[in-house]
Amino acid sequence: MSPYYMHESARIGPGTEIGRYSVIDQDVSIGKGCRIGSHVVLHPGTVIGDGVRIDDHSVIGKQPMRAKRSIFKDEGALPPARIGDGCMIGALVVIYAGAEIGSQVLVADGAAIREDVTVGEYTIVGRGATIENKCRVGKKCKLETGSYVTAYSEVGDFCFIAPMVC
Repeated sequence: MSPYYMHESARIGPGTEIGRYSVIDQDVSIGKGCRIGSHVVLHPGTVIGDGVRIDDHSVIGKQPMRAKRSIFKDEGALPPARIGDGCMIGALVVIYAGAEIGSQVLVADGAAIREDVTVGEYTIVGRGATIENKCRVGKKCKLETGSYVTAYSEVGDFCFIAPMVC
């Protein structure tokens, strides 16, 4: 019996290690030399580049939920999440469908990156930080612990957002 679940259409690159009780759903693609922790969920179609580390209990490619009174209307399924080469995703991170994470990005423990968000290469998203939907974050930025970027915001390249700044 396998210690994790993998859909028959998923593709895993050579040298990739997968922890116990992880779920790799249909059409997921994982590059070579990755390390996927235990209890990680990779939703349908998620694309993970080469050399990516995803720590325990993280969820990648989750479709958003909509409250009845939400200003955002349900427009059907979003495209799969994409994680670039060499990224490090901490424990308890949620990255929604439609998010695109550039190469060499660090997303620290407990961070949340909502749908339709782009994060540029070499950016650091700190512990417990949240980037709401439809945001663009440039390359080589640093969003410190607990920072919050509200929906529809744009953060340029080389920007610094201090801890707990909203």
